[in-house]
Amino acid sequence: LVYHKIEKHKRNAFPFASVILTLIAVAIASRKTKGGTGMHLGIGILIAFTYILFMQISTTFATNSDLAPALAVWIPNIVFMIIAVLLVKTAPK
Repeated sequence: LVYHKIEKHKRNAFPFASVILTLIAVAIASRKTKGGTGMHLGIGILIAFTYILFMQISTTFATNSDLAPALAVWIPNIVFMIIAVLLVKTAPK
């Protein structure tokens, strides 16, 4: 029963993850670094894998502990949205 609730919330949360990760990517890509495009690409892949790992960990907590499925699925989006807002505010114009 918990698996179905987690899956329902995941299907609602993942579209928002696309927007959030895109905001992070735009904020990172606006910075000029010596590493060039490869550095930005590496950081983007690292952030995406971090998001996926964080989602898996929070889903495991919902499955094996008393963490609510809705909260478990939305925690990564909330954390990464805060990161996205901070990066966009500090990005060069």
